[in-house]
Amino acid sequence: MEKHQKNDAANGKILFYLSENFLYPKDFDALLYTSQLLQAEAIKYGVEHWRRNLGRCMGSLYWQLNDCWPVASWSSMDYYGRWKALHYFAKKFYDPILLSLEEGGEDVKIYVTNDQLQPIHCRISWRLRDHQSQILQEGSVTERIDALTAKSCQSLDFSEILTEERKRDCYLEAILYIDDTYYSDASVIFTKPKHFEFLNPELEVKVSENEEQFVMEVNASAYTKYVELLLEQDGPLSDNYFDLSANEPKTVTIDKHSMSAPATVEQITKGLKVRSIYHITQD
Repeated sequence: MEKHQKNDAANGKILFYLSENFLYPKDFDALLYTSQLLQAEAIKYGVEHWRRNLGRCMGSLYWQLNDCWPVASWSSMDYYGRWKALHYFAKKFYDPILLSLEEGGEDVKIYVTNDQLQPIHCRISWRLRDHQSQILQEGSVTERIDALTAKSCQSLDFSEILTEERKRDCYLEAILYIDDTYYSDASVIFTKPKHFEFLNPELEVKVSENEEQFVMEVNASAYTKYVELLLEQDGPLSDNYFDLSANEPKTVTIDKHSMSAPATVEQITKGLKVRSIYHITQD
């Protein structure tokens, strides 16, 4: 690991910032997973802030895309072209239409950034939930977002609910609909991940197929973050490292033609690994 780390101090920096935000990983594999989350969240935090300030900031680039050898680095794709957590995050935070949540200590501002050349009409539904995904408050707002505009659509104040203790088991979920069709979603917690009381999500995945794709339906029994699906056959998934509310299944697909090797539903099911933030420390 040290031979493949060009910055002599970098492994220590990774571990320092990891310990600032996450629980200590249980083993080396969990450490690699958690370090990807740290990288992805750091760049997402910056890019979403800059995109909320469209006009003052007109673009951003991150270093780096890929690697010329197997190594620990800033890349979002590894030497073999496999997508790290950052690359899946970048697919979302660089989407021309971005839903983002600016979280304060006890409040959240909901933004939509529209980098398209035409306006959009959207509806945003939001829910304040506990870690079992029970709804504590909910609401919605309808907005027109002009072309090349970032707009603060709603400011939410949860100071009456979010005591210091409740910050450890509550999250806000927002869903963006454009012309009444689902477009994207986002969630935010009110404390560092290491302080949040994540429950065992008891993740389950059902695998099926159609002519062009394998289809994975992922379900959780409690709120969890950074759900990772790992297949033995390499290839980009439609989504990965996503958040999931309880009993609200998410469908993830992979195109058969993009996979490194052919497979059957049985082979995908047998070789599939799934984990989330809960599994950084737990089996």
